[in-house]
Amino acid sequence: MLSCIIYNVVICSIFYIVVDSDSSTFRAAVYEHAVIIPTERKAWVDRSTALENMMKNFEIYKVQAEIAGKQNVNILVFPEDGLFGMGFSRAGLESYLEYIPDPNEKWNACNFPDKYANTEIQRKLSCVAKENSLYLVVNMGDRQSCNPTNDTKCPKDGHYQFNTDVVYNPKGELIAKYHKINLFYEKQFDTPPVSDIVTFDTSFGKFAMFTCFDILFKTPALDSLKIQGVGNVVFPTAWMDALPLLAAIQFHSAFAAGSKVNFLAANINRPSFRFHGSGIYSPEGYGAFHYSEKHGGKLLIANLSVIQNSNFITQDIYTTPTNELESQNQSSQFNSYVFHDLFTFVPLTKAIGNISVCNGKLCCHLKYELSNGESENYAFGAFDGLHTYEGVYYIQVCTLLKCKSSSKNSCGEPVKTASTSFKNLKMTGTFGTPHIFPEILLTDHGTLKLSSGNFWRYGNGTLQSDQGFELPVISVGMFARDYSLDEDNIEPVRDDESNTAFNCKPSIFVIIFVYSLISCRTTVTVFGK
Repeated sequence: MLSCIIYNVVICSIFYIVVDSDSSTFRAAVYEHAVIIPTERKAWVDRSTALENMMKNFEIYKVQAEIAGKQNVNILVFPEDGLFGMGFSRAGLESYLEYIPDPNEKWNACNFPDKYANTEIQRKLSCVAKENSLYLVVNMGDRQSCNPTNDTKCPKDGHYQFNTDVVYNPKGELIAKYHKINLFYEKQFDTPPVSDIVTFDTSFGKFAMFTCFDILFKTPALDSLKIQGVGNVVFPTAWMDALPLLAAIQFHSAFAAGSKVNFLAANINRPSFRFHGSGIYSPEGYGAFHYSEKHGGKLLIANLSVIQNSNFITQDIYTTPTNELESQNQSSQFNSYVFHDLFTFVPLTKAIGNISVCNGKLCCHLKYELSNGESENYAFGAFDGLHTYEGVYYIQVCTLLKCKSSSKNSCGEPVKTASTSFKNLKMTGTFGTPHIFPEILLTDHGTLKLSSGNFWRYGNGTLQSDQGFELPVISVGMFARDYSLDEDNIEPVRDDESNTAFNCKPSIFVIIFVYSLISCRTTVTVFGK
């Protein structure tokens, strides 16, 4: 039997308030964009060429903003790299950048277009926000001059190049900008010398803002949520799926549930390279999401409840695994890699089970019942340790997942098809951190899906479904981050750049993409009307 272990940990719980008033909801939109990428990205090009290339993407943005405006959308988010793509050298990107002023100026580029030179894109974005009376969130490149003689971090070419999110209010005023802190092999951009946490206020709540790889780190993700009143996050991303734990819709919805925030995630669309999956998520589940293997843009619209998070409140939580749980026979345990981390697994061998597995200080427990009495090859696993592949961060994970084949070594390999449903399940773990993100990933004949919040609930390290899920299960788990155990002095391990396998974007593409505006298919899905 599993010995009873008691953990007494001081954690920070998130308390949130759903506002009950005439303005208790707002209308959010995200656009998954099939970005048009220029063929020349390594050599320097002139400004007119850069503008011509960006305008191909901007014109799509403009149309989508007009559709959103007619649907009374309050805030619209576009993805990371959506205006020009990725795979640039530093010199190749330079002409795509614009000087973005301090948002404290509240510059209205639509009304005062000549205040700053070479800011054509900002002028157009400002007018789009104004003409459609909505908050507009866009990712672009910021160029800021510096002097190497008095700035030791200043690049040799005399300017910074920042991966930047900008926000315009419905008047067309620039009210916020954020420089991405945690770059993912983006040599065309600079890490900002100062790690600023950025929020902005609206009539329907306070929003934090960060980008793609940032979500996995204390700064800015956790630090943003500690700010008084933050109940929402806007999240431009270029996220490459990394199954079975880090598919875009899977982890972004989990972050919303675990952090108890509204989360607006806009991804680029390149399914052949695993860039896909956008959504509008709440603490209770999804408002809308999109995942498709087909190439093309998608506008999602959903109503969300206004959330005003209070600050984190410190309190004692006791995580106590009881010895009533059946300890899995040691001989049945095995190890297999999940995204380069060596998990400890036990197989699911019965139609009804009550099993446990431990790794490091983490013990995970699963009570389950299959719907049809039979299952494909599933395993229940645990990992407690420092992840070092394409990023260094400490994780604790409990996961139930479908194995690719009958081979134990296949448990952890990417899978998109399944036919096994669960009648009910309850998962718990002895996590040493409060930052736990509950993940549920389903499949509909190979298309990844999420479960409605009506089918499951999560709280205090327990993920439970009393009635099972709508569709067969790919994976169900809890992905936790212990930021206090991160190690900054370790260099991440990485495969060859042409074979990268993590979220966000590879620096180099080996295939040149050629698009036309005519070939870009765009559809719109409206939820919560």
